[in-house]
This record gives sequence, structure tokens and C-alpha cells, in this order.
Amino acid sequence: MLNSLVHGDALFEILIESGNPYADGPLTEGETSRLQAEGLDPATLQALVIGRVVMGGRAVWALTPSHLILLGQTDRRSVDRIERAAITHAEREKGRYGDTVRLKTTGGSWSMYGVDAARAQRLVQQLPA
Repeated sequence: MLNSLVHGDALFEILIESGNPYADGPLTEGETSRLQAEGLDPATLQALVIGRVVMGGRAVWALTPSHLILLGQTDRRSVDRIERAAITHAEREKGRYGDTVRLKTTGGSWSMYGVDAARAQRLVQQLPA
């Protein structure tokens, strides 16, 4: 119930649009600032996906030559860094409200839904299948 109250407007838009209307859009100022704080230039990323995390809201995955940076994966302000070498499997699946992207790493599993199909494909193509 709390999740519906916190993220209700965005979830309602996804239901109405039959997809995530923000999945192919730009980063927010806060997301850009967090990536820059990690020493990254958003314009030079190898792949970028924007989607939703179950019980968490909006999230961003940014791929660099050495890492995958996860914004908003564990909480709204979180920044997690996974070494590319730690990623053992990546896949995407077409869903009702956009693509779902799943990762398996040596440290656990990660997923995001409501991702733009082209961005999801670009990310998954660069990671181990």
C-alpha cells in the first residue's frame, strides 16, 4: 500500500501508457549529478537504461568499460557499483510494460522493469549472456 502511495502517479502512467513513458528519456539533474560524483560523464557511457525497480521506483543503470553503475537500485538515493568482471549473465525479456532486464553477478541478482527495448538490447549485448 505504501509503495502505491509513494510511486502511484508513475505507476498509473505506466498502466495508462502500456509502457514506461520515461524509459527513453533523459536523466534527471539528480541522476546526472550522482553519475558525475562517481567520476562519469553521461555522454560517454557505453549503455544507459532507465526503468523501475520493484518496491523502489525509478532506477538507472549506466555501463562503463569497467563497471555497471546502479542508481536507485537499493533505495532512491543509492549508488551501487558492480565490476563488469563480476557479471556472469545478462538477459532481457519483453514485458507488458516495457522490457525487463536481469543480471546475475558473483554477488547476487539484479533486475529492472519498464525499460526501453532499444536501450535494454544495447546494454545486454555488451554483457555476458
